[in-house]
Amino acid sequence: MRDHGIGHIVGTILDAPENASVVKELKEHAREAGFKAGYNECLSHVNPFYKSKFTDERSGFHGVDTKALYAAAVDTYNNLSISAIDDIEEFLEAENYVDRLRLLYDYPEEEETASGSKEDAGTSGTKED
Repeated sequence: MRDHGIGHIVGTILDAPENASVVKELKEHAREAGFKAGYNECLSHVNPFYKSKFTDERSGFHGVDTKALYAAAVDTYNNLSISAIDDIEEFLEAENYVDRLRLLYDYPEEEETASGSKEDAGTSGTKED
């Protein structure tokens, strides 16, 4: 588990479709909010030099509440349910949690050492009371 398991579990969580889609949306809304804020910042610097005032009417974000969209995306990410994490939580409640996690993530068999024991950091794969 120590050699292969944690990295594999983390990869599974990060590559989960649920995570990928929400992170993509979060990045898009953060970018849009940044563009709108930058556009408005630019207008605040340019307008003092001209008699007529420039507005964000030509911007693609005119009338769009990018901050609210970003906040909603952050909220969605914070409340995200990833099936891989749900499976891990379920299996950790079982007595043979290590074996179940190995089945879930299809770990390669650990090689036996010269002494004939497996290198499993002393875990038998079951919980002791």
